[in-house]
Amino acid sequence: MKKKKYLLPVVVIAVILVGIVIFAAVGSRNDDGPLSEDGAKKVVLNDLNVKESKVSSLHIHTTEEDGIPCYLVYITVGGTNWEYLINGLTGEILDKEESSHSHSH
Repeated sequence: MKKKKYLLPVVVIAVILVGIVIFAAVGSRNDDGPLSEDGAKKVVLNDLNVKESKVSSLHIHTTEEDGIPCYLVYITVGGTNWEYLINGLTGEILDKEESSHSHSH
């Protein structure tokens, strides 16, 4: 009988945690479908844990990787240049590299 008392709270906590993870995963997506450029920017800013005001350079280009629409994001923060490849459908970071050179348009 005591096992049943603990089962319900554990299930409720598990459901809440799954909901939080799902919300976090799609939080940067548009409600209408694929990730927007702004969503890609948010993914990068969140990954670097910086505010947009700390960014000295930001360029976003659309591209395709293995048939998947993606965003290529070039960002400079505190003198460090980063290149990101973001899945345009899911917001997943497919590649992240620190770069020794800045990107120009």
